[in-house]
Amino acid sequence: MNIQQVKENLKKRGFLPYYFDSSKEAVEFVLELIPENESVGIGGSMTVTGLELDKKLQQKGVTVYSHSLVSPELKNKVYQLANSADWYLSSTNALTESGDFVNIDGSANRISALCFGVKKVIYVLGVNKITPDIESAISRVRNVAAPLNTRRLNKNTPCATSGECCYCDSPDCICNATLISHHPTRYQEKVYVVIINENLGY
Repeated sequence: MNIQQVKENLKKRGFLPYYFDSSKEAVEFVLELIPENESVGIGGSMTVTGLELDKKLQQKGVTVYSHSLVSPELKNKVYQLANSADWYLSSTNALTESGDFVNIDGSANRISALCFGVKKVIYVLGVNKITPDIESAISRVRNVAAPLNTRRLNKNTPCATSGECCYCDSPDCICNATLISHHPTRYQEKVYVVIINENLGY
């Protein structure tokens, strides 16, 4: 994998890519990007949570809309607030070397924000999320990220037990909608891609 080529491919597609050797540098960059008087929506990202970006943004004075920070009865309301924020901060399930983002959701709150709800988006991801092509990206989501997330969320799905996707029809399925992003959409103003030379999240 050639990171410089990945960055070039992202630039050609209209994204704003940045590469950092350490998560500390990347976190500082993200904190500088989002002004303290603006708002940011955050999906259920283990990368963002692991980097404590939600807490650090709150400490800076940014209004943070994250369903992981509120009680269950406020979850749906926060979904809507996150999708109308000034910024949206997320990782990605997978990024191809040619510059395609692949994300699969259960509720689609995250993928709707990533393609239409919010005008300024920041993807933060470790190099472990980069795959050769779209086929391997989808496989990564379904056979790596999804099983780990179903276990974390205590979902009753076959992949939580087997560790492999079987395209189930379980009511607990978290693979209900798939988004493949080839370019920023016409609605979006800026889409930053922060790649970190570490293994982060699922």
